[in-house]
This record gives sequence, structure tokens and C-alpha cells, in this order.
Amino acid sequence: MSTAVVLVVLGAGLVHAVWNAMAKSLHDQFASFALLNLGVATVCWIVWPFVGLPRSGALVYLIASIACHVGYELFLMGAYRRADFSQSYPIARGIAPLLVSVAGLVFANEHLSVRGLLGIAGIVAGITALAARRGARAGHLRGVFWAMATGVAIAVYTVVDGLGVRASHSALRYGATLFALQSSAWLVGVVARQHRGWWPGARKAVIGMSGGVLSMVGYVTILWAQLRAPLGVVSALRETGVLWAALIGVVIFREGKLRRIVLPAALVVVGIALLGVG
Repeated sequence: MSTAVVLVVLGAGLVHAVWNAMAKSLHDQFASFALLNLGVATVCWIVWPFVGLPRSGALVYLIASIACHVGYELFLMGAYRRADFSQSYPIARGIAPLLVSVAGLVFANEHLSVRGLLGIAGIVAGITALAARRGARAGHLRGVFWAMATGVAIAVYTVVDGLGVRASHSALRYGATLFALQSSAWLVGVVARQHRGWWPGARKAVIGMSGGVLSMVGYVTILWAQLRAPLGVVSALRETGVLWAALIGVVIFREGKLRRIVLPAALVVVGIALLGVG
């Protein structure tokens, strides 16, 4: 794994935390996620004619991934409605690699080294500390469950897209096609449900759509990296965004004391890293 790929994936982790914070900052989560998808769809429909379609072998992965991403956004929206950003984001991102590793043990007869087992222990300890953190707003446990469901969706689409981009042989073609179709499907659902009633105004629209563009850039970057490095290592490096999210939660959203949030989040990151190399 080259230094350039490492730096790009670390940058993608920061970008991911930032666009999630932008989505959380808009109090109307329904409008927030509609704007995210509008930003993504606009860029993808402009780019798509120039990059073209992926190979036919990627079609089945695209269909599965669209369903996974829609579920992911629904769960994430539910988590942000019910829990603090510094709590829901690390839980969702930490659950995903944990589930992938456990599934490998159960269904693929894989084996984990001591480092891998320590990684699982670190993730579980960090997530438990975040879930049980004092000072979180009332009813936050429901948000924890939504965050865990988000992690399940992340685990599934990570594997599906990793296989899909390799079948496509082009991160740009696969990513543009995926997000053009998925974001458009989301917007159709929004219009059918709310008509024009979801539009929040110009300032919030700029924030939401900018977050959507960032999300697409960050994810296409990850797809690019998955062509050049092992899926587990890429996933582990990307989840350094957990630390950025913890810092944003403390500094921007004023969600609690630094050590009570950043230390468990750091434990999650260390656990993910140990899983990635173990």
C-alpha cells in the first residue's frame, strides 16, 4: 500500500466526518438528507455522460448497493435525530468492521490473529463507553440502536461495493452510476412524500448540497483506493474519521467533555486499525 493511497484514504476519512457534521447541523434531518442527495445527483448526472457505464458484470452489485445505501441513509437519519453526533457517528463506523470480521469467522472459516482479537475488544470497549456515556440527551439509547443499524448497512455496502468496483474496473464509472441512480431514487421518494414542502431555504440548501458533493467525492476516493489496496486496510484507515467526528462533536456541537468522547473514539479507531492489520 503506497504512501499516496494512505494519505488519500486518511483525507477521505476527514471529508466523511465533515459532510456528516454538515448533515447533522441542519435540524430538519429529512430536508438535510434530501439536500445531500440533490447535490450528489446534480454532479453525477453532469459527469455520467462523460465517464460512461461500468461493465455489465458490475450490474448486480450496483442494484444491491443502491438498496444498501438507501437503507444506510434511512438508519443514519434516524440516528442523527435521536443521538449526539459524537456518539452516533463513532458507533456506526465502529460496528461495521466489527461485523465484517465476525462474519468472516462464522461464515468464511477465517481466523483472526491476536491483534485482530485485541481489535475486536477495543472496538467493543469503545462503543460500549460511547453508548453508556453520561450527559447524552434523554432518549439517546434509541439513537444508539439506530447507529448500530447504520453500522450493519455500512458493513454490507462496503463488501458489495468493494466487489462491484473490481467487477467494473473503474471507480469513477461505478461511483457515478451508483450515486446518480441512488440519489435520484431518494429524491423521487422525497417529492412523492413532501412535494415542495421539504425545501428549507437558500442558506440551508447550500450547506446540504455541499455536504452531498463532499460525500460523493469522499466515497469515489475510497472506491479508487479499493482498486489499489486490500479492502480491510482501506476500511480501517478511512475510519480515522471517527476521531474527527468526536472532535467536531465536542468543539462545534458542544456535546460534552473532550476526554469522555475522544478517548472512547480513539479506542474504536485503534481497534479498527488492529482488525485491519490483524
